[in-house]
Amino acid sequence: MSKIIHERNVEAVMRDGTKLYADVYRPEREGTFPVLLQRIPYNKEFLMLSTLVLDPIAAAHKGYVVIIQDVRGRFESEGAPFYIYKNEFHDGYDTVEWAANLPYSDGNVGMYGLSYMGMTQFQAAVMRPPSLKAIFPITWGTDVFMYRGGALELGLLQSWSLATIGPNAVVKAKRGKEDFIQEFMALIHAIDHIEESAFNKLPIKESEWFQLGEGYATFVHDILNHDTYDEYHQAISVKEKSAAFDVPAFCIAGWYDCLLGQDLEHYETLKEKKNIKLMIGPWSHGSFLPAVGERNFGLSASSLLLDLKTDLTSLQLKWFDYWLKGIDNEIAQESPVKLFVMGENKWRNEQEWPLERTLYTSFYFHSNGNANTKTGDGSLSTKRPSGEMYDSYVYDPTDPVPTVGGNHLLPMHYPRGPVDQNRVESREDVLVYTSDVLEEDLEVTGPIKVVVYASSTACDTDFTAKLADVHPDDKAYNIADGIIRASYRHKNRSEPSLIQPNKVYCYEIDLWATSNLFKKGHRIRVELSSSNFPRFDRNLNTGKSGSNSKELLSATQRVFHSEEYPSHIVLPIIPR
Repeated sequence: MSKIIHERNVEAVMRDGTKLYADVYRPEREGTFPVLLQRIPYNKEFLMLSTLVLDPIAAAHKGYVVIIQDVRGRFESEGAPFYIYKNEFHDGYDTVEWAANLPYSDGNVGMYGLSYMGMTQFQAAVMRPPSLKAIFPITWGTDVFMYRGGALELGLLQSWSLATIGPNAVVKAKRGKEDFIQEFMALIHAIDHIEESAFNKLPIKESEWFQLGEGYATFVHDILNHDTYDEYHQAISVKEKSAAFDVPAFCIAGWYDCLLGQDLEHYETLKEKKNIKLMIGPWSHGSFLPAVGERNFGLSASSLLLDLKTDLTSLQLKWFDYWLKGIDNEIAQESPVKLFVMGENKWRNEQEWPLERTLYTSFYFHSNGNANTKTGDGSLSTKRPSGEMYDSYVYDPTDPVPTVGGNHLLPMHYPRGPVDQNRVESREDVLVYTSDVLEEDLEVTGPIKVVVYASSTACDTDFTAKLADVHPDDKAYNIADGIIRASYRHKNRSEPSLIQPNKVYCYEIDLWATSNLFKKGHRIRVELSSSNFPRFDRNLNTGKSGSNSKELLSATQRVFHSEEYPSHIVLPIIPR
């Protein structure tokens, strides 16, 4: 029986003299072995997180040295205060080469991990360390640009920085100081009362969360101060450095993951390179179970039995066996894309993403002017509208539409993934457009967008859109959603521009992508509104940012669907 050596706090010295510490799991037997490296900000000793996607003990038994390192400024490693992603390019390179030269290493290094630990793989890879031979990034993201369609991803920024980064940041900054207990307990109170302390606070920069971040989470301030994709974000982005990327990568994303949009956009910059694979399951962020939200997608969606063939650890080891050990297991020759089709609940191999056979089809919104709530007269069909009355509603930022499911990273009492939307669809400030009952199965796989012709009494406002699958029992499960801030309606403009009240503008809302089989007997539904809170920050309707202002105004929104203004959703239909 093989035995494993576990070494704690093994020191690696970076180019500037900073010491980073890692735990090492390796075979006890003599010899040298390839290295699997994970660089983590969440505590290398908290194995529930560091082993979420790969079991280091199993890997060590299979002949790998597994190294889990606290990144700069976190837990055992030096270099506080921590700053999101800033140092991971050089530290990643230095750590890869340090690992390659350990006495028990054979010089071949692979990297693995999800989320932050996914992007650190790309940050190291674009620096081209000679010993890095392959990576396996899972839901990785590309930068710190936490704005979607101009709206701040409030829940992601606040939840992550406050509850995930905050405790150890306070310990690092305040340990041994007189105000340590006071500061730490203030942070815990803010976490436990996150709605009052963070989500609902205006101006955002005066929230308890923002004040606590002063001094040990300065990246929060910088993200709020850079609301366009400027040089600050480009310097951190790995997407901008794709030309330098040249290692084999097996990339995994999730249809309900908060980083799906970044992941697919990044994949578009990499897919022409050699040895790049993409696998997309039905998962939310950091969860690889068959049950997602209120849906059960079957055992083949579980990381313990993917496609009823393998588990996630074994899949990664197969990838690394090929690239680090030279074992000809033919994984490199397998299909470059593997998708999970929800509804049908089956995996399918594909040759590209998006699929070449896609039929992009417009489904238009219709009503007699009363599409409010699911009991209104809104409908959805491929017939173009003509001479129809517009729909209207009042968006009141003091009573925003709540976040119910979706691709978010909010505290766990906010369910993620597919959740019945009937609660949302009962609101007068939600327009609902529903198709007839489908007479045959309809597959939607690929990128989705909504084109809305709308006016507002405000000089700035938001429009949101959501695609849902309505089951025969009338439960409507969200499939994809998106948001556009009116002042950020121009895709290629770096600076926002206000709108003229009551003027009709065309807005494109990116719903990212999905793969869902709308079954015979189901209906397709689109919801339109102006908020999804606290996932996104509220538009104040004043032309001012919630980061700096607390004045709120209500706005009357009109959504048009006529021959001149044919509002619609574009669905990627896959012939079957």
